[in-house]
This record gives sequence, C-alpha cells and structure tokens, in this order.
Amino acid sequence: MEPRVFSFLVDGDGGRFFGPGPMALLVGVRETGSLSASAKAMGMSYTKAMRILHDAERALGCALTVRSIGGEGGGSSSLTPEAEDFLHRYETWRQGVSAAAHGGFSAAFAGVAGVPRLGCVVMANGKAARFGRQKLIESLRGRAVVSHTLDALASRRLDVIVATRWERVRAICEARHVTCVEPAGPLQSDTVRAGVEALGRRAGYLFVQGDQPLLSGTSVEALLDEFAAHPACAARLAWQGRAGGPVIFPGYLADALLGLEGDVGGGELLRRNPDLAGATRLVEARSPAELDDIDTPSDLERVARELAAMHGASESGQDIWPDRGAGSGAADGPGGADGPGPASE
Repeated sequence: MEPRVFSFLVDGDGGRFFGPGPMALLVGVRETGSLSASAKAMGMSYTKAMRILHDAERALGCALTVRSIGGEGGGSSSLTPEAEDFLHRYETWRQGVSAAAHGGFSAAFAGVAGVPRLGCVVMANGKAARFGRQKLIESLRGRAVVSHTLDALASRRLDVIVATRWERVRAICEARHVTCVEPAGPLQSDTVRAGVEALGRRAGYLFVQGDQPLLSGTSVEALLDEFAAHPACAARLAWQGRAGGPVIFPGYLADALLGLEGDVGGGELLRRNPDLAGATRLVEARSPAELDDIDTPSDLERVARELAAMHGASESGQDIWPDRGAGSGAADGPGGADGPGPASE
C-alpha cells in the first residue's frame, strides 16, 4: 500500500483549471515548440488542448503561450515568461504536497498493510544512582516497574526497542518478547543512538522512560494520533499545558538524534532549535500521574499508592481517569528547565 497524490488548482468558482494534465501539456509545448504536437503526444485533440489552455489563462489572468504563424516549418508555440514562472511554482508546490502527504501517510497508516511501524525506544540504560539500585526491576504490585511501562506501549503502530545494558532488565523484557539492544556506553546519547540504529529509518521515533509505570495506552494512542495529524512536528505528552514525556520526533530528525553527544537525550534537539520547540504539539494526559517517573524509593512508594488507588477505583466501577480527552495545540516551548525532558534517564 502506498499513497498517490494528485495536486489540482481551482478557480474562484471551484472549477478545476490546473493539475498534472495541463502541466504535462505545457511542458510538451516547451519541449516540442508546438501545442499541436504536445497534444498529439498525450493522445489529446487540439480542440481540447486549446480549451485547457484558455481555461488556465482565464483563471490566471495572463497568457501562457506565444504562437507564431507561418515560416519554413509552419507555426510554432512557446511558453511565456509568466508560464515558466507558474510552472516552477506549481512544481515546487506539488513536490511539497507530495512529501507532506507521504510523511502523513507513513505516520497515519503505520503498521497497516506493510507500512513500517513507528519506532519506540524505551530508555532503560540509566544507573539509577538516586534510587540506590536498579529501579526498573523493582516490584510494583507484583510486577517489575519496566513491565508496567511496557503495558502502555502495546500498540499496533509501534515497534518497541528497549535500550539497556542491564541483564535483569533485559530478561524481563525478553520474557515479554520485547527486543532489547545494548548501548555502546552509559550516556543518554548512547541510549538514543542504540535505539534509533536498531529501528532503522521510521516516520517517527517515540522515546519513553522505562520508569514511567502509570503511563496509559490511551494517552500513547492519543500521542500517536496527534503525530499522524502533524508528522513534521514533535509531539509530547503534557498535563495542563506543561510538557513532559513521552515524546515523539519526526523521522527526518533521525540523523540529528544519531548525532547527539554527551549525557543528553532528544530534548537537546528542542533546546537547540527554538522553531522545532515552538511547533511541538502537546497532548493532554488523562491524569498528571501518567507523567510521573521514579527517581527514589519514596517515589516508588508514592506510585504504588497511586496504582493501588486506581485499581481500587476500577474494581468499584469508578472511572479511574478524569474524563479528559486528548487535546492538542502548538506548545510555547519544550517545557523549560522545570519540566521533564524527553529522552532522558
């Protein structure tokens, strides 16, 4: 399955006056020096060619060809400077529309009929120094922290890679049939690079912290929907307009992600590029708890209480999440120093 895009222009009354056919007709005039010859090569009558030409000239308000009569070889036609300028503009626009359509198609139909899924990198390579031991394998209601995070990523649109150097984390993930890759070093940029390299070229790359166990699949799907609608922009989960994570980056940033150096993640791209940061799409989480990560044992205790409360509410028939649909909008920025940065550990 692949997209096929046809770009047409309409006049003020909604009538179509220019598209691939008229463009081919004018290009033929340029190449053959004859409207008649161009029409014949397209299997078109001369009368129809004249009608197409006149419709375009009327809509644009200028002549597109200059015709000369007589001479040794008979009459001829050539394009006016206005026609050459218009063809250049149309082709530039057509290429842009096609590129945007292909990007949007790859994001919207990821995982359908052979279209590659979006990539997802679970950042699970950190030392967990503040916690004092490997937090991702800590028990949270009888299951490892990282296992709860993976629950939210069971989307048909995602290929998930866990980037980790820790054997026990790898064992938990592989028991769930989730692919793991070992980064070349301990830095965040090493983790990002390992994940992107393992996934290869994708329309987008979702980065998720391994210690984000209250993340919901509903919010992940809303984030993917927002990215599909705006595939040239980064998209981030947020609460009340405050940016957090996960975050998804467009595929065209793959080389920039691979080129990161030092103990920085994808958030560094937003810090370097104010335009990218300003165009970032924010998707409201269903609960602020979804953005919580675990840095200390007390954080784990707090998350365990929140998770217990959620399960208690669910068992009693209550809605465990506030009724908040996924909202969107252009962000004012990447959330600032106070907000959690994407692709960090």
